[in-house]
Amino acid sequence: MATSAAARAEREQRILDQTRAAPMAPRWVFTLQGWNAYVHEMIQRPDIAESAPFGTPVISDDPRLRYHAHLRLVTHAAFDAALLKAHRLLLVNRNRREGLMDRVIDGPPGTGKSFLLRAIGRAFQESIEDVHSDRIPVVHITAPQDADNVVNWVWEIAEFLGLAPAPATEDQVRQPRRTPDLSQPVRHVLERRWTQLLLVDGMQRIHPDQLAPVLHYFDFLREQLGITTIFCGTAAREIVRAARMKADSLSEAQRGMSLRAPLIAGPDGKEHRVLPQADPSRLPVTWLDPIPLYSGDQETWPSILRGFEENLCLHRLSPHALVSQAQYLHARTGGYLKLLSQLICQTAITAIEEGTEDITRELLEDIDIGG
Repeated sequence: MATSAAARAEREQRILDQTRAAPMAPRWVFTLQGWNAYVHEMIQRPDIAESAPFGTPVISDDPRLRYHAHLRLVTHAAFDAALLKAHRLLLVNRNRREGLMDRVIDGPPGTGKSFLLRAIGRAFQESIEDVHSDRIPVVHITAPQDADNVVNWVWEIAEFLGLAPAPATEDQVRQPRRTPDLSQPVRHVLERRWTQLLLVDGMQRIHPDQLAPVLHYFDFLREQLGITTIFCGTAAREIVRAARMKADSLSEAQRGMSLRAPLIAGPDGKEHRVLPQADPSRLPVTWLDPIPLYSGDQETWPSILRGFEENLCLHRLSPHALVSQAQYLHARTGGYLKLLSQLICQTAITAIEEGTEDITRELLEDIDIGG
């Protein structure tokens, strides 16, 4: 027992040492360089035949450890349908001068909204790059930490474009700095480089009152430069709707315009004004829910598990290792892709580090993902 405990402690210490020596995290997508790296990255499944033989201790830069740290997420029917709808919206928007429409991605946390947002951006950029190599077709930002000022939203775009470089030294970091208005430089770059899609993530962190002033700026980008905006975040639909109502609250002059609505004779013989029933300020919404598990269904939750199985790279992976645990995995994760991905990735890395090279119920139960 003492020997086993000592061996386990030694193994855990070795894992901690490897973690400290692990490569840096991937570049974030809120800069042009990081976004382009994401668009063009190719996540290749390592060749198991070229990996360290079974039973050989792995080292911190083992390709399979890095690969399993972020397995490719598996799409599903709702995800594919959302991609198709976004493709059609962008195709229509890029071929017209007026009447462009934005979009919203909404749903509970952990359902893959940010992944979908970036997948839309990547697919659009790839389609543009097939024809043009000198453009910045997509800009990806997140809602600023201080969202009360329009200047801060513009600053996020400027930072993505490299127009607002971060402090170069520690002394500059300590110095208070005033955020300049970079609206004109931003417009110049967006127009000259033919930007057509703005991705805005993190909408759940802001209040409608903070968004309302900047909506007219996004309207300007859409109407003057043909840029479509996709807002993403939990409750994004209601946040954008409330902000739009506040931003476009009718003035007295606008209220007077509504009196010019046409008159028709009603069933009672009196004349009535015809007002529009549809609300053009309401944006189309893509809603992502947790993936359900239906009794006897092999094409919803089980298909996602099969996709993850195909991506795994383990020496002794049992057939149907994940699908056979479909009910258990759904009970553990509730159908949330974020939890499922964390559970499978952590279990796969554990299987490699401990030398079992398989996904087992015992290993799955040992992984803590909250909930």
